[in-house]
Amino acid sequence: MTAAASLEPLDLLWFCQLAADGEFIGTTPERRATLPYISSLVETAAEMGFSSLLTATNFHAEHEAWTASIATLARTQGAGLLIAVRPGMFHPALFAKMVATAANLFPGRVRVNIVVGSNPAENAMYGDMENHAERYARTREFIAIMRDLWRGVPLDHDSPRYPIKGAIVSPVPPQPVPIYLGGHSEDAQRIAAELADVYLVWGDTVAGVEKRLTTMRAQEAQVKRLADAPVRYGLRCHVVVRETEEEAWKAAERLISRIDPEVRRKFIETTAVVDSEGQRRQLELAASASLIVEENLWSGVGLARSGVGVAIVGSPAQVAAKLRAYQALGISTFILSGYPHLEECRRFGEMVMPLLRGRATGEGALVGTKLSAGVAPVT
Repeated sequence: MTAAASLEPLDLLWFCQLAADGEFIGTTPERRATLPYISSLVETAAEMGFSSLLTATNFHAEHEAWTASIATLARTQGAGLLIAVRPGMFHPALFAKMVATAANLFPGRVRVNIVVGSNPAENAMYGDMENHAERYARTREFIAIMRDLWRGVPLDHDSPRYPIKGAIVSPVPPQPVPIYLGGHSEDAQRIAAELADVYLVWGDTVAGVEKRLTTMRAQEAQVKRLADAPVRYGLRCHVVVRETEEEAWKAAERLISRIDPEVRRKFIETTAVVDSEGQRRQLELAASASLIVEENLWSGVGLARSGVGVAIVGSPAQVAAKLRAYQALGISTFILSGYPHLEECRRFGEMVMPLLRGRATGEGALVGTKLSAGVAPVT
């Protein structure tokens, strides 16, 4: 990694909660994900300087991601949405047209996060019974077909999975639609190295993230890059920031203070059968007796939440320093979140963003200017 790469400005995203939201995890949240609430979250994130927000795609969530995302984009301005999709849910030709339509209606505000799926029981809710290897083979074909169709020329694609004759997308997206892909397996990294714009990892220790990026760079060296630009690296994690470190740790402990024993039991039961290397790593981190896995890195969220389970915890200066540590490894995209998402988005924006802006006149800006249309750059 070159010195220039370590100074690459960051693109900061927040999380768009499509299920009930609240101050505690592992219990019944009090705030429903109404369209006004989701919209206020997007507008607050834009005000705070975030370029986009990630949606999840879970069968048990209150809303289906694509429908809720389009409704939210139509109601808001500024920040865009990184919309999660499972390839098993759509035919790639249809989805390529859906994305192109959204990209034309909301220029610069649409990104796509490809979710391969890690829990066989949840996959089955969508009628997806494929094994790990088959899901990744399907994912590669799904992304490749979308990229071909977004060139605006007729496509014939001969395969048992997706036979296509004369498909064409017109109009094409007015600008490239970024594709994000996560995953710790070799299959995931190989596909990301070929076809993704951003490769995502879940929060981990600095050494753990460095190890993951090392294997990813090895994959990049072995494959033919089919996307238009070099792959960028992103990190997905939670944040608990307060005026002092002591207050931040108290807030973290409060977040998990009401976990329902039955919720915890079901969580352990369902995560015992995941076939995701990334999810297994999050469970391993949450098994730490103290839940503090590294300085200012806490795994308490992983006690009752699937997906990323670690959070950066500390004062504004400590949170900013942790972001810089990951940036030095080559991370150039962060997808952050906190509970409840609206209040924590504003808290991060007011407490941490000023520190990030301050570096623009010093050692070099931490946050860059390549944001979605309508969002003012951090200067």
